[in-house]
Amino acid sequence: MSILAHCFARLTQPQPKHELRGFKVTDVNRTRKIGVACRSLQELKRKACAKLNVTNDLTEINIYLLDGSLVDDEYFHTLDAQTTLILQKPDEKILSDADLLYETLRRVNIDYLTVGDHAAKFLTENLKRKVAVLNVVLNRDDSKTIFSKREDHPEWFTGLETNITTKEAYMHRRCQDRIRGYLYKTIEQIKNSDGWKNNNQARFRMERIINYLKMQLREDHYFGYYFDRSCSSEGENNLEDNVDGVDNNCYDHCPCKLRNIIDVKIEINEENNENNHFDNDEIDAKRLMTRDDLSTTKRLAIDDEESNIYKIFSRMRSEQKSLCDSKGEFKCEGVWNTNFCRYGDKHRINPYRSHEELVLFSTWNLDHKIERSRTLVPELIKVCEEDDVNEKFVFGFYENLFTIKNLQLVHIVCHDKGSHK
Repeated sequence: MSILAHCFARLTQPQPKHELRGFKVTDVNRTRKIGVACRSLQELKRKACAKLNVTNDLTEINIYLLDGSLVDDEYFHTLDAQTTLILQKPDEKILSDADLLYETLRRVNIDYLTVGDHAAKFLTENLKRKVAVLNVVLNRDDSKTIFSKREDHPEWFTGLETNITTKEAYMHRRCQDRIRGYLYKTIEQIKNSDGWKNNNQARFRMERIINYLKMQLREDHYFGYYFDRSCSSEGENNLEDNVDGVDNNCYDHCPCKLRNIIDVKIEINEENNENNHFDNDEIDAKRLMTRDDLSTTKRLAIDDEESNIYKIFSRMRSEQKSLCDSKGEFKCEGVWNTNFCRYGDKHRINPYRSHEELVLFSTWNLDHKIERSRTLVPELIKVCEEDDVNEKFVFGFYENLFTIKNLQLVHIVCHDKGSHK
């Protein structure tokens, strides 16, 4: 099938009717929480705005995960039912981790609001210093660090989705979300470029590269194992997920699993859901995808592979290693132009130890040594505008954008947001 015919088929084919699913939606201040059953991101926005008395145009409304990840139409259909989402109106600020930490301090120390106010001022004025101090005073009780399951360490899972049953699964997905965020930001920057808007040949080349990035990331499990201690090179704790008794390097929420279980789910749906009718859109929608949804997903994945001109490669299991040790401790790798962290042991963290450290870990960054927005993407756009892009260049771009070849984990103090020149 030619590229032109492929695009025409995508535009003219009937859109799949997605299954009704339930979500929890809150405002940016977390003061109200409502339930919404919907089939699409647009429907979720419309119903949530009606229930929260929001009158803004839907195009001005954004939906975020609790960790601050922006949800778009494509990512929406990968979310689990009953996920809690944040609705943001124009000019509203999503609560940062520093804000949440302060609110926690204020509630715990309700009789000492003056101290809480000083803490708020401290957090607002010097975020980096705040992180350094909190890292010192955090609870260092290691007695439950090794525990993995919710029932063994329930306080660690405070506020997390109920379908998250192990620490490793949650950390795996959080890393996937960060990598997926780089993909979305890259696509957005490409589509805002003059080359995309005004040069048809360059746009055609960029579309093929975007298609490749998506498929290769699915093959690489969105590098979720970077934060997953069960993939530690030490291999001491044997916390790897098992599916049907077979060791697997990812979890049920990982995109690669969808390709493996599609046929099984289709068979289940044929037996159990054939006569189900969901007329009431306020029911609990925690169900499997429909047969049509799964068939469409499988067909689109096959179409993507057929239209891709770049080779998709698989990594050896020995290459799929986490950035932490077997207990879950991470070390800062230092400022981008150095080979070590000058703060030494002061810049260590174990998000598997406590809920407080898990929250604090969100302030650590995967920093691009060769910058994504200032260097990598502009160079890609320039090459696409000038000539066909060879496979070696595309592979190098992918590695620099998503892998530890160019990414290093850093404490917020060591995250240099200035130009890396």
